[in-house]
Amino acid sequence: MNKKLNRVLNDIQKTEEKIAVWQEHLRSLNSLREQLEEQEILKCFHSLKLEGRQMLAVLEGIQNGTIPLVNAGEDALPGGAEEMEQDKPETAGEQPMPERASESEDMGDEET
Repeated sequence: MNKKLNRVLNDIQKTEEKIAVWQEHLRSLNSLREQLEEQEILKCFHSLKLEGRQMLAVLEGIQNGTIPLVNAGEDALPGGAEEMEQDKPETAGEQPMPERASESEDMGDEET
């Protein structure tokens, strides 16, 4: 068999194996994300310190839409923390944090 073709076939096999490993890794990360989200939801509801019937009423209200949930977006910090940061006095010698640079990927060297 042609050496070049054999090498390409081997690369394909290795790549498919790596893809399978990464797909399994992605599945486990998604599962972990869901578990952590559920824990966060439970923590939020427990922090309300409601009695059993009150908690049930709140959950039913959320499910049937009588209690609206507002999406504050990713820019807003929980608990109005963005307002607290603005009101915080700066200490002497403290430098403001630079804005985060956007990530970019140079694909000019990649062959297709």
